[in-house]
Amino acid sequence: MMSLRLIAALEDLGITELIIGRRRHAFLQDESADTWREQIGGRHCVCYHFGSMTEGTTTPGMGSDIDTLYCGDSVNIMSGRPDWKRGRTNLLMVKHATCSPQHYRLQEIRPDLPIPVTVLVNEFNVRDADGIIYRNNRAAGTAMRQRAAAINMPYLNAGPSHSTSEMFDIVFAYRCGTLPVECESWFSRPRHGIWPTQEMLQTARELGCFLIPDGHCNSEYSSLEWRVSPSLIERHLMFSMHLIHMHCYVTLKLLKKDIINPYLNGDGKLTSFHCKTALFYAREQLESEIWTADHLFDCILYCLNLIRDWTISGHCPHYIMDKVNLFDGKLNSEQRARLRTVLDIIMDTHLAPLAFVKTDDLGVRLLNNVYTVSIRDMKPRRDMHQEITGFLSVYGNVFNNIRIRQIMERAADNTPNELCLYLHYLINAMPFYQLHRHDSEHALCTLDGMNRDYISRYLQQHLASTAASICLQHGMPIGSRILSWYSAAIDTDVASTRLKLASMLYCKGDLHLAADVLENVERRYDNSVQAICGCGRMNLLNTKPLRSFAELLDDGDSEVLSTNEVAYCVRFLRQEVFCAPPILHFEMVRGVEDDIQHRRPFKE
Repeated sequence: MMSLRLIAALEDLGITELIIGRRRHAFLQDESADTWREQIGGRHCVCYHFGSMTEGTTTPGMGSDIDTLYCGDSVNIMSGRPDWKRGRTNLLMVKHATCSPQHYRLQEIRPDLPIPVTVLVNEFNVRDADGIIYRNNRAAGTAMRQRAAAINMPYLNAGPSHSTSEMFDIVFAYRCGTLPVECESWFSRPRHGIWPTQEMLQTARELGCFLIPDGHCNSEYSSLEWRVSPSLIERHLMFSMHLIHMHCYVTLKLLKKDIINPYLNGDGKLTSFHCKTALFYAREQLESEIWTADHLFDCILYCLNLIRDWTISGHCPHYIMDKVNLFDGKLNSEQRARLRTVLDIIMDTHLAPLAFVKTDDLGVRLLNNVYTVSIRDMKPRRDMHQEITGFLSVYGNVFNNIRIRQIMERAADNTPNELCLYLHYLINAMPFYQLHRHDSEHALCTLDGMNRDYISRYLQQHLASTAASICLQHGMPIGSRILSWYSAAIDTDVASTRLKLASMLYCKGDLHLAADVLENVERRYDNSVQAICGCGRMNLLNTKPLRSFAELLDDGDSEVLSTNEVAYCVRFLRQEVFCAPPILHFEMVRGVEDDIQHRRPFKE
C-alpha cells in the first residue's frame, strides 16, 4: 500500500509517462537544433543533452541543471595506427603506465603522415618527461573563461564542465572511433535476466563512447588525462526503462538530496550517478515480476542495499566500465562508514525518512495520501504538470529564438545584398545534419524535419525584410516573391513576422494594409500568449510561464513547442533599416567611430 501511495506522490511531481515524454521531446529537439546551429556556423560539432532533464528523472524542486556535451567531430581519435586519417587532426589513445582505468592520454599525430608530432604546435600541447607530445585537457576551460570575460558573464567550473550560467553544465569532448577495451567485458559477461537485451547491446556498441577532458582525481598528471565516458550508452539504457524504474530512481535521488547527503554534512557525498549505477544493477538482477507498482518499496530497498554493500567493500563498480571505482574522489573509508550508517537507518525503518523529504513536498504528499487530509499549501498535481509543461515550452522557444539570432550574427557585417544571398543559400542549399541517434530516440520524436522547417521559415522572415529594405531604399516595387517569403514565415509565432510585415507596409506608405495587419496581431495576442525573448533579457531561471499559456499546452501531447501561442521579440538587423520605423533608426546606427567597438555582442 505504501508503494502505491509513493507512486501517487511521485506522479504529482511529474514522474508520469506524459511528462517524461515531454521532457525527452523538448531536450532531444533542442540538441538537434543546437547541432544545426553549430554546423551552420562552420563548426564541426555535435550537441548532446544528458542527465535528468533529458531522461525525465527530475522534479521542479530538484533544481536540476542541463548537462550538455559538445563533441568535436573534426578530431579523429585513433585507437591504433590503422585509424589514422590524412588531413585530419589525429589523436592517438595511449594507455600510459600512470593512467588509471577509464583514463587515457591523447598523443598528437601529424595530419600528413601517421607519425607523432615532435614540435609543440600551440599552448594546448604538452611534452612529457619522455619527450612525447600529448593534448592538454585544459583547452576547453581556457576558452570558456576567455569567452565569459569577453561577454562580461561569470565563469563557472565543476570538474570537466565549464559554463557561464548556473542553468547549464557544458562539457567539450571527442568521440572514440572504437569502444575502449574497458567496455568489452560488459557486452560478454553472464546475466541473470533478459535486460539489457541483445538488441540493446548491439545498439550500445554502435553508439560508442566519448573522451572527456577530466583527469583522475589522484593522478599527478591529471592535466594530460582524458576520461572515457559511455554517456550515450547510459542514456540508451535509461530510455529503455519503464515507469516503475523511473519511480525507483527519482526516489533514490530525493533520499540522496534531502536525507543522505545532509546527514553526511559535506563530509563526502553520494551522487546521482551512484544511484543510477545501483538502478542499472538492480534492473539487471531483479526479475521483471518484482518491478511492479506494489513492490516499489522492495525495489528501492534493493538499490539501497547494493550501495550499502559497496560501502563495505569500498568499491562501487561502474556498470559499463571495467575496474572503475566510482567512490574514488567522492567517499573515503570514514565517509563510507557514515554513509553506511544512514543507509542502515533508512532501510531498518523501511523508508520512513521519506516522510521528511521536503523537496516538492514529497513527504507531505505521502502523508496526505496516507491520511487523506487536504494540505492547503500543497500544489495540486495539475498545477505541477502545467508548470513543468510551460517551462519546457518556454525553454524550447527561447533557445530556438536565440539560435536564429546566433545564425544571423555571422552575417551582421554583410551588405544587404550579401545577406540576401547568404540567407537564400541557408534556406535552399545548406545541408542539415542528423544526429547519431538510436532507434528508440527516433521513435520518440522525428525532430530533424521539424527543426529544418522551423529554421527555414524564420530565416525567410529576415530574407523578406532585407530584400524589401533594398527595394524601399532604391524606390523599387516590392514584388510577389518577397511577399511570398513573408507569407512563408507568417506563422513562426503569433506576432513577430506580422509586426515586421506591418512595419514594411508602413514604410512603404500602405497605411491601411499596415493597420489591417496590426489589428490581426491584436486579435491574436490574447491573455494566453507567452512573450518570448531571445536577446538575453529573459532569465529562464526566474521566468514563470503564464498559467493560461500552460493550460493550452496541457492536451496530452508530447509536443510542447507550439508557436501558435508564443510571441517572439521583434529584431531588425541593420540591413533591414528601411523596413524599420524611423524612430528606431537612431538605435540601429547610433554607434560612430570608436563607439562601434563598444556595441553589445548581439549585433541587431
